[in-house]
Amino acid sequence: MTNSRICTVWGLAASAILLAPIIVIFLIPLTIGVGLDIFDLVGEAPFALALCAPAVFVLVRLVASRAWRASSRPCASAPAALSIGGAEYAPKSIS
Repeated sequence: MTNSRICTVWGLAASAILLAPIIVIFLIPLTIGVGLDIFDLVGEAPFALALCAPAVFVLVRLVASRAWRASSRPCASAPAALSIGGAEYAPKSIS
């Protein structure tokens, strides 16, 4: 019973990994098409922009916050002297 579950989970994971790029490739033109259809149906660009602006603000905020968090992390390869108190700090020798 557990062997079939493991095989099923691995099979679903493999198919999800293989299908994800295809789904993304088709979703991008679909999203652009839906956006252009909204502009065509509404007829007035300012009204359509007012409808789409909140989604754009949310996306920009998410991207900006992720970039800010990534830039605020200290580098893993930074020397200890730079991360503790500046260049004047040097650890004492063992010998």
